[in-house]
Amino acid sequence: MATAVVLTRRTVRQAIVLSGYGMVLGLLFLILQAPDVAMSQIGVGTVLLPLIVVLALHATRRYRDTATGNGRHDDGRPDGADTRNDTRADTRNDTRGGGQADGRGAGR
Repeated sequence: MATAVVLTRRTVRQAIVLSGYGMVLGLLFLILQAPDVAMSQIGVGTVLLPLIVVLALHATRRYRDTATGNGRHDDGRPDGADTRNDTRADTRNDTRGGGQADGRGAGR
């Protein structure tokens, strides 16, 4: 059963197979007359450990996406949709004149 965890390619499936491995091991402890160890194994090996693995994978992917620039801004805009560098937004509503793109007049 442990080789199934190693041979599984996708990491989320590895966490699911790891959970099944923890359940089988917990049932084995129950059969061997160790209910306290079985309960601990089922709680930790079936629920907690795979949950920690999945959360760590999610955090790692999220960090990797933001570090490589494949993420999104806080307001949901994709990278590259930065409005600070959009010069059309500065000159579109400029009706005061003055010749500068940021809306400041010549006397300011």
